[in-house]
Amino acid sequence: MPTQVELPVNGPTHDTPGSSARLAIFLSAAVCPGAGHFVQRRWILGSLYLAVFVACLVMTLLTVIVPLMMNLRISLDFAEKGNSETFRTISIVKLLIWFGLSVMVYLAALVDIIAYARRQARRRLDTRRKNMETTHKVFSVRCSEEHDQ
Repeated sequence: MPTQVELPVNGPTHDTPGSSARLAIFLSAAVCPGAGHFVQRRWILGSLYLAVFVACLVMTLLTVIVPLMMNLRISLDFAEKGNSETFRTISIVKLLIWFGLSVMVYLAALVDIIAYARRQARRRLDTRRKNMETTHKVFSVRCSEEHDQ
């Protein structure tokens, strides 16, 4: 009479592994850099990417908004009092630097998310392969025992 053998097989999970990886990539690409890191439970790195990206984005906006607001004030003063102050210019160099930095942070976060998702998928694949090898060994031992009897 054959005895039952416990096989080392991983049980089903409630979410598919690929869906959380896709969600992390989508959040980092569409919402904000660092958001996908929170899905992957990488809190410190996600907070760092988020803070640096927001800081670069704020500086980009300030590079444009501050001169525009000053020009508005100068225009209103000219209309009211007749003062002839020169208009402020928007620094294209500063604008491109801050915008370029924000794009670089965005791309770095996206590359990091994709690389981490691939590493996780490779680890899951290695675990499955080891489980299959162990299962094969158990079956081959079991079959050889039955054959010998």
